[in-house]
Amino acid sequence: MHEASAQRGMSGVFARRLASAGPLLMALPAQAFAIPDAATGLRLSGLSNNRLDLTSAAVALSFALMVVAIYATFISILHIRARKAWSDHAVEATRALHEAQGQATRLATFLAADRQIMIAWGGPSGEPEIEGDPGVLLEANASSRVLAFSEWLTTEDAQNLERDAFRLRQEGHSFSTTLRTLRGERVEIEGRPVAGRAIMVIRLLRGEGLQIAKLQDERRALDRMFSQMRGMLDAIPQPAWLRDAAGRLLWINAAYTRAVDARNDTEVLERQVELLDSADRAAIREETGRRGQFRGGLTAVLAGERRRLDVVEVRGEQGGGGFALDITDLEAAREALGRQMDAHVRTLDELPTAVAMFDPRQQLTYSNKAFRDLFALDAAYLATEPTNGEILDRLRLNGRLPEATDYKAWKSELLAQFANIESVTHAWVLPNGRALRVVISPNPQGGVTYLFEDETERFTLAASYDRLKDAQWETLMALSEGVAVFGSDGCLQLSNPAFARLWRMQPEVLQGNPHIEEVARAGEAGLSRLWQEIAAQVCSLADARSEQQAEVVTAEGRTLIVTTTPLPDRATLVAASDVTDTVEAEKRLREHNQALEDAARLRTQFIRSVSFELRSPLQVVVGNAQALAGGVFGPLSERQQGYAQTLAQAADAVLALTDDILDLASVEERSIELALEPVDMARAIQDAMEGLKDRLGEARVRVALNMANDLPPIVADPKRVTHILFNLIANAVSYSATGDTVRLAVRREGSRTLIEVSDSGRGPGLGDMAGQPGIERQNALRYSMARALVQLHRGSIAFADDPRGGQVTIVTLPDLGPVETQSGRLSA
Repeated sequence: MHEASAQRGMSGVFARRLASAGPLLMALPAQAFAIPDAATGLRLSGLSNNRLDLTSAAVALSFALMVVAIYATFISILHIRARKAWSDHAVEATRALHEAQGQATRLATFLAADRQIMIAWGGPSGEPEIEGDPGVLLEANASSRVLAFSEWLTTEDAQNLERDAFRLRQEGHSFSTTLRTLRGERVEIEGRPVAGRAIMVIRLLRGEGLQIAKLQDERRALDRMFSQMRGMLDAIPQPAWLRDAAGRLLWINAAYTRAVDARNDTEVLERQVELLDSADRAAIREETGRRGQFRGGLTAVLAGERRRLDVVEVRGEQGGGGFALDITDLEAAREALGRQMDAHVRTLDELPTAVAMFDPRQQLTYSNKAFRDLFALDAAYLATEPTNGEILDRLRLNGRLPEATDYKAWKSELLAQFANIESVTHAWVLPNGRALRVVISPNPQGGVTYLFEDETERFTLAASYDRLKDAQWETLMALSEGVAVFGSDGCLQLSNPAFARLWRMQPEVLQGNPHIEEVARAGEAGLSRLWQEIAAQVCSLADARSEQQAEVVTAEGRTLIVTTTPLPDRATLVAASDVTDTVEAEKRLREHNQALEDAARLRTQFIRSVSFELRSPLQVVVGNAQALAGGVFGPLSERQQGYAQTLAQAADAVLALTDDILDLASVEERSIELALEPVDMARAIQDAMEGLKDRLGEARVRVALNMANDLPPIVADPKRVTHILFNLIANAVSYSATGDTVRLAVRREGSRTLIEVSDSGRGPGLGDMAGQPGIERQNALRYSMARALVQLHRGSIAFADDPRGGQVTIVTLPDLGPVETQSGRLSA
């Protein structure tokens, strides 16, 4: 190719030099270029002068030869110069060829090293020329399919590239793009017109180019995502915003614009209209400055209405953003739901039925108080939300599950209830005897709810009812009293064997629920009127029915008590009792009681007679003894004086004893009367101590009195109160050792007067006197008399241990009425 070019160059030089010699050749005469023909010359010379002609011809020939020689020389010089120029040009062409070949080799090396394909349109052949490595896009030796874009690009990318290549060929429109091949590789495709031809270069991206392409793809994806996010944020009803690094609003969505009552977002951004007030924004800046984000509930005005918002805002070095979720309705619903849940929880806690709820993961979500109490589970343990299996294991360990031979299988079967869609009921009998009805119900959200009803009481009551019914039936059958129940229709519902036996009926008559009239006809003929009254009572339609009782005597002389009692549902109970023996026993007891009363009356009359008979001689003895002691009958010796005083004291004691016996007899006859008047307890105690002066001196026992000075008087019988004090102190003195102190305390508690007499405790107290062997009759009589007089005053007498040793007798006397004097009789 290069040699042909050199030859073409040399021919051009030669032509140029020949053209420069052209004017010189044209200046020569025409004869100089004419070469005579030898024959012609010969013929011409034959026509003229031959010699002249030959000479002329010789000269002309010489001249022609000379011209030819000159022309040949000139041509030779020109040829030498042209050949030299051609040789120089060939050398230069060879050098240029070598440089072009080197450059072509370098370009081919560079093209091969860059993994690219070059496609050119507009060549002489009219076909696209493809240079480069087809392996960039397809398999080797497949360059003919490079222009089939759909074989190495997606359909959409292939269509776009086809459109760009067409515009490049037709309009010379340049383009540049980056695409991903079907093999996942990124290629850069650039098309532009070059020297009248359309060139498209497909280059495989590597290194920084690939990274740039990826970044560009990521940027385009981010742009698309950002556009989608903006569209989505503009569509949501919650206000959202973006801020720059200075905290100024950078972007807002449509909801923000509506919330601040602005015309458009441009107005909001220009005026920097804030949704939240300054205090809330300051709190948000402080929180985001410390933690980078803020989330909390705030209050703001949205579209002229105050709403509760859940605000979230984040802040970074380049700015931040946030959104506000309107939770006003949610808060109201949450509060309503909370109140409802609290009410449900309180209701469930008040229920006696134990409730336990488990979620789909079988974890405990709720249990009421009845559940905790039923299984004795700690609230802290249940708060850890144990699983159903863990609770079952704990209950089994505590002995609060039914005994199972294969606990593992029983537990698996129970846990399988989580997959059921219908409620299942179980009956559990715990080792402690409790009976539970267990209902397992599936929850709509998943999980199950356990309901435990403690039916121990029901089972116990049912068993008790059955036992009671059986016992009552057996008792009814074993009763000696005849019992029959008639229904509202007048037919016999049940009866016991004693009923037929008492009425002298055959048992077959009472079989098959006979009517009351049939039963009446089977009864004794002499009692027909009674049966008519019973039938009228059984068949009565009156709303108000009452119990009726009658006593009849049968022809055999037996006495029966017949009672008709109304029962619910208009039933009637007819009961008959044979009281013949009871009547006879009552008659005998009445006669015996009358005999006892007569004997007691005779005994009392005898005691009174004896006492009256003793009083006259005792009074004579007392009078004579006092006269002797007083020296009425003359002076006595010292010894006689002692005997006389002893006789007088003994006679006084016997006389006092006789008075006590008469008083006790009067009490037993209920004929004693109380002369009620205000009683000064200090005066009563003084009178009692006056009678005990000699006895206290002989026994050498002191009496310690404890009584308030301003003790108010009580309404009582002064004589009887003095007698009570005399007997109590005398008894205490009798059972005290020499040198002891008898303590007497009197105090007022409300309307009652309390008298406490304490002895040393070295002898038997009042509570031990009556009826005990070895106790003097006199002391027993004192106790009996004191108790009778206390009871006559409607008081009480009691005994207690004295903390200081001994025994305390406590007498309580009530105030018997107004201060004026009145009388009354002792009641039984």
